[in-house]
Amino acid sequence: MPPKDPADDEPSDAILVERIRDGSPAALEPLYRRHGGGIYRFALLWSGSTSVAADVTQEVFMHLLTHAADFDAGRGRMAAYLCGVARNFVRRQLAIPAHDPLPETDDDTLTRSLRIPEEDEPLPQLLRKRELELLRTAIARLPAPYRDALVLVELHGCSYVEAASICGCEIGTIRSRLSRARNFLAEKLADERDASVTGEIR
Repeated sequence: MPPKDPADDEPSDAILVERIRDGSPAALEPLYRRHGGGIYRFALLWSGSTSVAADVTQEVFMHLLTHAADFDAGRGRMAAYLCGVARNFVRRQLAIPAHDPLPETDDDTLTRSLRIPEEDEPLPQLLRKRELELLRTAIARLPAPYRDALVLVELHGCSYVEAASICGCEIGTIRSRLSRARNFLAEKLADERDASVTGEIR
């Protein structure tokens, strides 16, 4: 019989939130352990800044501590709820109106935070790193509504229903934006690869 995972003994998100509502801030710690990493990565992808991502992550959990009553387990998962809160805080940090396009991601910052050691790197790792850099650049150039759909559904694992709720639109709109985002991304990646090959030939 496999050993039992200690995490299996931890209360559910809903129970932990209920404890916070009842005046037990210590219940925030397991929620942070469970969701903090995902929220940080989400904020980093949107902002391209490790400092903004760290600030947003802290703000999200402070918001949960003081607004625990806003979370309704019957309406969706904690991960999706926190993702929506993080999205709002990222836009506020960058002083971006709700419907304005987001700025391009700072690829240098993202590369530093996700860097693979360059010393004695085998060729497959070098190629994979190059592909990741191309992908980040292409995502950064997506129009904000398309980036919303792509990041929420493809990269953060939200359902169509959750993404639609976070973005305040219909499920069909999310599906349409995601389809366009995929096409846009494929075109941008092809352009980036062509430009890279041309540069190497020169």
